[in-house]
Amino acid sequence: MLFIPCARIPMSTSIAPPAPTPRPSLLLALAISMASLSLPAQSVEQDEENEEETVVLDTLDVSAKGVTVGAAGLEAGAGFRSRNAEFGLLGDRDIRDTPLSISVINSDMIRNTQATGLSDLLKYLPSTQMQARGGMEIGRPQTRGFQGGVVSNSHLDGFNVAITTAYPMEQVERLEVINGLSGALYGPAAPAGDFNLVHKRPTATPLQHVRLGFADDSRLLGHVDLSDTLGFFGYRLNLLNEQGDSYSGKSDTQRSLVDLALDFHLSPATVLEVNASHYEYEAWGLPNQFSYGDNRRLPHAPDPEDSGLGQGFTGAYLETNTGTLRLRHDFNEDWKMVAGVSRQIADRDMYNGTNRLDNDRGDYTTLVNASQAASRFIVTSDQLRFNGKLQSGPFSHDLVLGTTGFDWDIYGVENPPRQANQILGTANIDSPRNFPEIDLFHTDDRYRSGTTEYRTVTLGDTIGYGRWSLMAMFSKTWIQSRSYDRNSQRTNDSSDDGINPTYSISYKPRDDMTFYVSYAESLEVGDTAPTGALNEGETLSPYESEQWEAGFKWRARGIDLAAAIFRIERPFAYLDNGVFSEQGTQVNRGLELSANGEILPGLSVYGGATWLDPRLRDTAREDTSDKRIVSVPKIQANLLFEYDVPRLPGLVLITNLHHTGKRAANQTNTQWVGAYSTFDIGTRYTHKVMGRNVVWRADLYNLTDRHYWASIFANSVDGSATSNGAYLGAPREFRASVSFDL
Repeated sequence: MLFIPCARIPMSTSIAPPAPTPRPSLLLALAISMASLSLPAQSVEQDEENEEETVVLDTLDVSAKGVTVGAAGLEAGAGFRSRNAEFGLLGDRDIRDTPLSISVINSDMIRNTQATGLSDLLKYLPSTQMQARGGMEIGRPQTRGFQGGVVSNSHLDGFNVAITTAYPMEQVERLEVINGLSGALYGPAAPAGDFNLVHKRPTATPLQHVRLGFADDSRLLGHVDLSDTLGFFGYRLNLLNEQGDSYSGKSDTQRSLVDLALDFHLSPATVLEVNASHYEYEAWGLPNQFSYGDNRRLPHAPDPEDSGLGQGFTGAYLETNTGTLRLRHDFNEDWKMVAGVSRQIADRDMYNGTNRLDNDRGDYTTLVNASQAASRFIVTSDQLRFNGKLQSGPFSHDLVLGTTGFDWDIYGVENPPRQANQILGTANIDSPRNFPEIDLFHTDDRYRSGTTEYRTVTLGDTIGYGRWSLMAMFSKTWIQSRSYDRNSQRTNDSSDDGINPTYSISYKPRDDMTFYVSYAESLEVGDTAPTGALNEGETLSPYESEQWEAGFKWRARGIDLAAAIFRIERPFAYLDNGVFSEQGTQVNRGLELSANGEILPGLSVYGGATWLDPRLRDTAREDTSDKRIVSVPKIQANLLFEYDVPRLPGLVLITNLHHTGKRAANQTNTQWVGAYSTFDIGTRYTHKVMGRNVVWRADLYNLTDRHYWASIFANSVDGSATSNGAYLGAPREFRASVSFDL
């Protein structure tokens, strides 16, 4: 029997938060033993691409001592191009022919970049940012400068999930990101895009893959990926354990995953997919959030490795359990049905440290508390859709009829910690201090503090006529939100409904090229009036956002090119004269450019650039009207290059360049944070050992050890905040791994 040790927080009353818990050494030998006993030895490296996602790279078969590099997804640019993606209720569609701006990072790229968390991947997408409320691993991802929701903008296999917990990339087949509005596809949401993590599925041929890794400061990783299909039954098992010191002072990071995916082929046309996963993530002692007032200057970014910027007893323990059940049935080649349900329980034990800046000289006060709110999320999500094709004379029809929705329960702490917001002491950003550890009281007694329900029914058709196509989708949405006190008494109840339309027209001057124009609207739940407002606790009517977009896509022989221009509007609520209400509009205009694929023989690129003008308009306050949105850069770009060394078959050289432009540091734009650029280098080498593929990977991130603020944000985006937060970016880091098939 395989046992993966998991550090747990005993949730009894009156205990100290766990310091970094010593664990036994990695029990990878047991996992390898299990793999060798359970499956016949095979060499399979290309398994992680399912048949529905085709990598459209010219095959580069370069042999060196029997190694066929091109067949293994390890050549330069492997995974940079993807043909298809899931577009919510539209289902699986060709990216080139769909009138939306979408980016895909598939399994080859995830594996080759050695990504472990979602934030590791977002830097490769120039239209995305991570708003790190609570830390980079539990922040809110966003596109085009709009803050995303906790649940409405994030999905796992199309099911809504809470994004403000940690997700291991070791369980992910690919990441699909739709930029901007996607309400008619997935249901009501903020105009911050959609982030869909696609789960690894069982492979048609046996897979026994092992990866051993090392990162700076003695962090060790072991990962086993096992899969096979035996008759009507297929399985995929991923086991992960990582632990060790992190980069700052007394910091420590630990991760463990058990993830099982099962496919039951009930008939040639029917598959039942079952997934269950248990993931634990904990990080202690990393730099605290820096908090600063609207009139306070955010100083230069200090060295994140300096001891004392965080405390060894502050951090987070996250435990996420997720289960999904999905039935796929093909009535025939033209008509398909998908139905499913998921349930996620995300426990978040947060022991937050904050360095509150007291003046413009970098002096700060360190505070710590055990978080009382949102200590547990329970998200239940469902989906049912029918997709079909019809031909009516010269017109083709791609039809969709579906429904999707979720129930999101939020739980707070029943008995608040006795020692919340304790002051530890004072220090300076250039001379941080480690303070004596204190006891932080916590309890596992929780109460339901709120619930949100979204329901959507969608009807749509894409009508094709020659080289023209017209897409029209209509979603009827119902939203309900309730709040409760610790005595289970309802303190607020709001509900509303509306229709979200999406229209687009596309023209293909040639088969590999598409021009399109689209318009979309989307609803999202309104903000709640903050404490101290005259209408405290009142939830505003749902916000309605709208987006215009025009784009171009070209799938050339070796490279995919895309461009999009857009304009998005979203209502903005503000606190003015004591009343919290809609009093402005956030208007973001921008241009996106991307290029993915081979630009010269052996040289591939995955990258792009985004120009964005994010403005707050028509506010009640003159000092905030027509000002830039906090934290959103005007320019952001990323270019990942990979090069096959022709004289050394199997060797790939890697370079990544990232640039984030100047950002507003407060809502009145009187303070700014300067631009920053980072530079990564890496390599991988594939060869054969005893007839089996062995892949060595080594990467050095942030080569120049640039100190920068990775995420800044207003502590409330609804205009009620008088303070802001900031998190430091990671320092130079080395990661290395070896992977092989048993």
